[in-house]
Amino acid sequence: MCPTDSDRSNRDTKSLVNRRAMLATASAMVASPFVLTTTSQPASAADDPAKLWAQPGDRIQIVRGEFTGKMLKPAMLIVGDPQTEAFPIDPAAGTLRDGNRLNRLLVIRLDPAEMDAETLANQTDGVLIYSAVCTHRGCTIKSWMPEERNLRCHCHLSQFDALSGGSVMRGPARRRLPAVPVALDAEGYVVAAAGFTAPVGAERT
Repeated sequence: MCPTDSDRSNRDTKSLVNRRAMLATASAMVASPFVLTTTSQPASAADDPAKLWAQPGDRIQIVRGEFTGKMLKPAMLIVGDPQTEAFPIDPAAGTLRDGNRLNRLLVIRLDPAEMDAETLANQTDGVLIYSAVCTHRGCTIKSWMPEERNLRCHCHLSQFDALSGGSVMRGPARRRLPAVPVALDAEGYVVAAAGFTAPVGAERT
């Protein structure tokens, strides 16, 4: 049976509606905030333990500075000194969880007497661990402001208060730095007591 003019008109109308719906969806995706990641595990983590987020019981391996390659103990850090970079490591399997850049950590030691209650609950012997990835555009945080006890991103100068749970002291970042609550294991190593406290990574605003 040959299509009628009415059939052709209906088909053209449906095609136009579908195209408009696709364009609207694409526009919405472009306009919406883009989050690099969340606290959900990466899909590939099931096949690669190196991509898992910090797990409870993971030790912390330093990857820069004097103690590169060593697992962290509080005595390695001087109170008030700048942060150093690290990754979580599974002590049983020896798997360094560096397969995901968003697992990069900042370790720092401060005076517990200066910390607010929330931060105090996440530290051990003054040691604090924060995500090294700025929540603005995802740069690795490099700078330390000793007087303010602020971690500062060199890309757009966002500042985060290390004594107040990584809260934003200066934008353009809008979200605080996620922390990894820590404790000491039986051998005196710093270990993750839990995973990240908040979504990790950058959010486009």
